[in-house]
Amino acid sequence: MPRCPHCMAPMSGRFSICETCGRIVSGASGLQSRISRTSSIGGVQPTPRARKGPAPGSAMGGRPPPVMPAEVRRRQEQMYRQAPNEIPRRLVRRKRERRNATVALLLVAVMLFTPAQDPLMDGFDEYFNDIFDLMTPSHEHPVEAEYTFRSTYQFESGPNTNGSDFMYKLPIPSPKRTSYGYESVMFSSTDGTQIPSEVLQNIVEMKVGVSIPSENIPLNPGAVREKSNAIQMADGYSQIWWPAPGGSEAEDCQYGRCLIWEGTIPAATQNEIDNNPTRVIATLVVDYTIHSFAYSWWQDADLPSNVLGMTGGNGISKSTSGTFSDLDNIGIQYYTNAFGDKTQFYDRSGGGSDYAIDAESSIVIEIADMIQSSLPPEDQDNVFAFSHAAFIWVRDNIQYAKGLETARSGPACIQAEKGDCDEQSNAWMSIVRTKRVSTWYEMGILGSGDFSQWEAHGWSNIALPLSEETCNERNIEPTSCYIIGAVDVVNNKWLLYTPTVYSNFIQKATHSSDDVDSVYTRIYYGHTMKSFDHSYSTVGTPLVTDGTFMVNWKEGE
Repeated sequence: MPRCPHCMAPMSGRFSICETCGRIVSGASGLQSRISRTSSIGGVQPTPRARKGPAPGSAMGGRPPPVMPAEVRRRQEQMYRQAPNEIPRRLVRRKRERRNATVALLLVAVMLFTPAQDPLMDGFDEYFNDIFDLMTPSHEHPVEAEYTFRSTYQFESGPNTNGSDFMYKLPIPSPKRTSYGYESVMFSSTDGTQIPSEVLQNIVEMKVGVSIPSENIPLNPGAVREKSNAIQMADGYSQIWWPAPGGSEAEDCQYGRCLIWEGTIPAATQNEIDNNPTRVIATLVVDYTIHSFAYSWWQDADLPSNVLGMTGGNGISKSTSGTFSDLDNIGIQYYTNAFGDKTQFYDRSGGGSDYAIDAESSIVIEIADMIQSSLPPEDQDNVFAFSHAAFIWVRDNIQYAKGLETARSGPACIQAEKGDCDEQSNAWMSIVRTKRVSTWYEMGILGSGDFSQWEAHGWSNIALPLSEETCNERNIEPTSCYIIGAVDVVNNKWLLYTPTVYSNFIQKATHSSDDVDSVYTRIYYGHTMKSFDHSYSTVGTPLVTDGTFMVNWKEGE
C-alpha cells in the first residue's frame, strides 16, 4: 500500500492529500514545468504532460510563529471572507494541534497520578526519544549511498509529411560537489596549511544513449566537443555534442557545461501516414553513477556522529556565528557584494516588476523586521540566529503547493502563503537579503529516502560568517573564516545535504539573471512536434552504507 512521504501513514492512492496529516503528496510539478519551458523553433507548443509523483516535502510546522504583520493578516482575512464556507488549512492544523495537546495532557496525568508513577517514570526517560520519533512525521535519509540515477527524455512527433526538429540542453554536472560548492579547500589556516572540503557528491560516470546508455560523457571541466564533431546517435536522426560554456544563442551553453541533443524526426509520406499512422518518438536515456554522502554544516544539529560535518569542529552554530557587521570582512565580502547587496535579482518581466528575489518589497521587509525583533536582544545581530529564524518562519508559515508556470517571487509566495520548492526558496532568500546575507540558487533532482521516486528540485546556498573569536580558536585565516552551506526549506534541511539529491547546478557570483533563466529554458522544438516528456528512475538497487537517519518535521527549534 502506498504511504504518505511525510507522515508515512497508509494511503488509498486515490487522493493527492494525505488523509492523516493533511499534507499534499502530489502535484509538485511546478519547478518541472518551468525547467521544461520551451523556446519554439516553429511557434507551436507541444501538448503538456503531467508527471505523477510525490511532493518533495511540506513546510507545515506547529509552534506559533511571531505575530504576522498587519498587511499579511489583512490579505488572509479578505481571502477567508471571499470563501466563507471553506475551512482554512491553518485552522484544520490547529485542530490537529489541540488533539496532540490533549494526548500530551493525558500522558502527564498518568505520570502524576497513577500508583505506578515511579516505575513508569524510571522507564519513560529511556523510551521517550523513541516514542517521540515514532509520533513525529519525518523523512529517512542514508548516511552514504551509491546508486545509478536515470533520466529519460522523449520527443513525440507525427506522423506528418514534414520533419520535426528538436533540441534539448542537459546540464553536465561537475564531478565533485563539496562542502564548499565545487572547491576542494574549505578553510586556510594561519599556519599556512589548508583544511580540505568534504566530497558530498561524486559523479563517477555519465553515459547517454537512445535506449541503453553506452556513450561516456567526459566530466572534466575543460572537455569540449563541437557540433562539427558531434556523435551520431543510433536512431539515425539525432546527435549530441558539448560545446565550451558561454554565449547566449540557441546552440550555446550559457550557464555552464551542457550536453546538447539535437535532431530531426524524419518526415513520412502521405501513403505511409494513410496506411500506418503511428507516432514517432525520439528518446535519450542518461545514466549517472553517483556516490554521495550526508553532510551537516550545523554543528549543533540533532544528527548521528557518522554524518560528515558533525565532528571535526568545522561547522557553525549560533554561538560561533559572526554578526551582520562581519559580512563586510575580507573574504566573505566577495559574496556580500555579489549576492547580499543585490536586493533584487532575476526579473522575469523584463521591466523591473517581477524579481524572483526581492528584498525591497514592503511585505518582505516587514516580515524580516518582525522576525529579527522576535529574537532575544542578544541574538538580533547574530547572522546565524536571524537566518535560521527566517528559515523556520517560512517553513512553518508557507504551505507546500504546486508552483506556477512562472515561479512565484519571494513577496508573492509570502502573500499567497504557499509555494513549491524554489518559490519558498525565493521567499527565504528575499527575507535574509534584507540584512545583506548572501544566498543563491542550487538546482537538481530530489529523490525519496529509498530512491524509488524522483522530482525536479530547487533549493538555496548561504554564506555565514564565523565570529572573530571562533576564527582565532580554530586558527582560520580571516580571508576564509566563513562557511557556505545548503538550505532546503520545504524539506526542513537547515545546513544539511543528503545523498538523496542529485545536484547539477550551483549559481556562481558571475551568473546573471539571464544565466539563471537559461537553466530553466532547455527545450527547443519545431511546430510539427506533438509533445515532450521525461521521467526519472533508479537503475538497480542502491548501495546504502553506514546506516540511515531521520529528519523530523520539528515544530520549531
